[in-house]
Amino acid sequence: MARKIEGDFPLIVIFDQQNQRSHNYILNTIDYLTSNEQMPSSILVSITSNSEFRYLETTPKKTDERGLALENEYFLFDELIPLLKKQYKASSFKIIIGHSRYTFFASSLFLKRINELNAVIAISPFFSQKNINLIDSVANIQKQKFNSHKYFRFSVGDDFPSDYYKMDSVIKGINTPYFNAKGFLFKEAGHNVTPGLTVGISLYEIFEIWAACQNKYMDKSTLDIHAIDSLENEISNFYGNRLKFSIGTLNGKGWFFYNERQYEKAIKVWELLIQKYPNFSEAYLYIIDAKIQLKKDYLNDIDELKNSLKFSDFYNEEAKHEIMEKLKEMIK
Repeated sequence: MARKIEGDFPLIVIFDQQNQRSHNYILNTIDYLTSNEQMPSSILVSITSNSEFRYLETTPKKTDERGLALENEYFLFDELIPLLKKQYKASSFKIIIGHSRYTFFASSLFLKRINELNAVIAISPFFSQKNINLIDSVANIQKQKFNSHKYFRFSVGDDFPSDYYKMDSVIKGINTPYFNAKGFLFKEAGHNVTPGLTVGISLYEIFEIWAACQNKYMDKSTLDIHAIDSLENEISNFYGNRLKFSIGTLNGKGWFFYNERQYEKAIKVWELLIQKYPNFSEAYLYIIDAKIQLKKDYLNDIDELKNSLKFSDFYNEEAKHEIMEKLKEMIK
């Protein structure tokens, strides 16, 4: 049976999958930041909204008795998110990204369920509907108690500049270190341009502390491999959730020690990598290499490598074959 990776992956819910150009840009931005160790690997869920249902899906009954915003909320929090935790090992760290009408919905969820969400990115938002003004609700946010740092990012183009100025004025008056809010005004940007201008900088700022802790571990002056424990605690205390270091960071630290001929430390880091990412079978190959340098027995590690590859869905058959060929070259 395949060994599953522990549930330490942030969950990012992206609305408006039907807008393929902006949606693909968001996905590519996340991939770019992840592959460059700027944000942790995450579970992404994209949700499509048809134009005929879009208004009702995001409208509370306070505004229109036909509104289905509450039902949409229940679907998200009572059905979808629990399923993703069970099936895909999603962590409790959650980000919602919405555009246009779905920014009103996402922003209202953030205010209503602030201790169930970690961040909302609201793109080209409007903040008021009949009988509801989210700007007033944000002004009262200091009365709430936070279980961790929360991020609210919003961006406005040439469509709702008045809402930008109102919200910007309110958030500048909020004085709590746990509520990190910021808006971006792109005066000449069209409605469909704002996603591309907003997502990268917003995600960077949300995960800046996580990246800083990784960078501390990667620093050449950090020679204690167990420094990761205190740094991961720092991440957990800040975000209120465990967020694992990336494969690239742990693997890079292993190779740093290997190149310094500190093979014992390299082995320990790669063992830690396997502990956190059991399906990353290549780490066994590196451990075997380091043990060869130390003239240590590695037969058990070969068995572990073969077993790991047998059950891994991280690699295709071609990649598995290449790893075994590398092993043959290494031990011949």
